Amino acid sequence: MSYKAPVFWKLFFGMLFTIILCFSTLYRNQKQKGDFLHLTSKLTNISNSLQIEGHINLNNEPIRYLKIKDYPKYFKLLIGEDIDGSKPDFQRIDNLKAGDVITIYYDETFLSSDPEVSRLAYFIDKDSKPYFIRGKQNTIGYYIIGFCLAVIAISYILKKTGRIA
Repeated sequence: MSYKAPVFWKLFFGMLFTIILCFSTLYRNQKQKGDFLHLTSKLTNISNSLQIEGHINLNNEPIRYLKIKDYPKYFKLLIGEDIDGSKPDFQRIDNLKAGDVITIYYDETFLSSDPEVSRLAYFIDKDSKPYFIRGKQNTIGYYIIGFCLAVIAISYILKKTGRIA
């Protein structure tokens, strides 16, 4: 017969792990422009949809896909307001055109699972002038941290009253 950990400890360590992931994401969102990888290259394509499954934009969402010459993936940019209220701090992506030489400041992580599209562009400059500054997307992280802390507190109270092991 195998040993099963008490419910409290499963909840505690699961929520603690989630909190650590949230803090690492919040930390990554605080990086400065110079801390990102950057690439200066010619813009070869800009569109609001791709003929790739999962990236066909039939609803005319405020999304742009950029392809630059020296990078194998498209960059996906949200240029409007997202469902959680996050939006770019500054954007004028529609003023760019194919052939422009731009500098993209981006990040690469092991979580970037899409082999054809990167969602991790944070800044785009042309002639040292900003054309895109990604907004801080911290709201959901704070909500998740608050939820995890509430679950830990409630499970601690239930453990103390003897309702869970």
